[in-house]
Amino acid sequence: MPGSITTDDLARRIEDAERLPYILDLRAGDQFERWRIEGKLALDTVNIPYWTALGDIEGIAATLPQDQDVIAICAHGGSSGMVVEMMDRANVMNLEGGMDLWANTLIPRTLFDDGTHFVIQLDRMAKACLSYVVGARGHTMAVIDPAADVDRYLALAFDYEAAITDIFDTHLHADHISLGVAMAERTGGIYRISPGDAEDGVFEFTALEDGQVFTFGEMEMIVRSVATPGHTPGSTSLEVHGRYLMTGDAVFVTGVGRPDLGGETEPWAKDLFNTIHVKLSPLDPALEVCPAHYTSRAESLEDGTLRRSLGDLLENDPVVSIADEAEFVDFVVSHLGEPPAIYADIRKVNLGVLTPDAEKAKELEVGRNECALSK
Repeated sequence: MPGSITTDDLARRIEDAERLPYILDLRAGDQFERWRIEGKLALDTVNIPYWTALGDIEGIAATLPQDQDVIAICAHGGSSGMVVEMMDRANVMNLEGGMDLWANTLIPRTLFDDGTHFVIQLDRMAKACLSYVVGARGHTMAVIDPAADVDRYLALAFDYEAAITDIFDTHLHADHISLGVAMAERTGGIYRISPGDAEDGVFEFTALEDGQVFTFGEMEMIVRSVATPGHTPGSTSLEVHGRYLMTGDAVFVTGVGRPDLGGETEPWAKDLFNTIHVKLSPLDPALEVCPAHYTSRAESLEDGTLRRSLGDLLENDPVVSIADEAEFVDFVVSHLGEPPAIYADIRKVNLGVLTPDAEKAKELEVGRNECALSK
């Protein structure tokens, strides 16, 4: 019988040179161009629309590699499953749930675990989004920038026997729908965000305050500064355990967050420069910057995590290290390009002023984020 693999398995395979699959993408050409399976390593991929494939199953099968696993994908997993069944080859497998499930797959990677306390980075590879859980086994835990699937975070809470008490958004997201409010409703936890980003919202939240300290077991999380603006007016950085700095979209492991998504490009670019050189520069250079996004999985470390020391970022990143404000602002303004039009609607969803149905919400989230600006 033809086989299949899960999206979790696919995520592991596309990072493993010895198990790297060949991708047979059966979606329409416009869908393929909009977004596709990508990983740290280059993937051999062919796009053959489903109806074309049906007309020449044997001919297409003959062009596929014999000594490499072939993963067939479509939107939901049904059409690709049919093609796999018709080909009936041991090395051709179907991606269960298709791109719909891939879009919401979260891969956890451990940043810290001393047996009691833990810091986990969750990678939504389809959108290059990162979120975090921070907590203590048998006690409490926080979720930072949750996205994609509430149940995945609840499963981690169950595994760690920890109650989700606090949910943080580092900023008002524009590229994906936040689960912060929904998670607070599911868990009874407190949703926290800076008033600078929530003042136009129609949801309940608790305002973050500069210097505020949260404790999970014996591990502290400090609101280092509500005033790390630039990407958004209320962008917030959270320092965890004196080792990690969750910067949201202020700075990434490469580059900075674009400052034009709220319509104030040059003033926000100046704010971003101030954030880097006044707010972040005085912090411990050994802190590891853990952002909410990345540009490419090629930026990841050997263990798969995405992080970079603050000192290295400040000194060596081509954008972050620009020391002259006018030069920085000029570079940012001249390299932005047009933001995706759907980002305006996603911001409205995250403010609670627009409530899309499930299908519309899925459509809004298709494709990788375009929040980063780098050289």
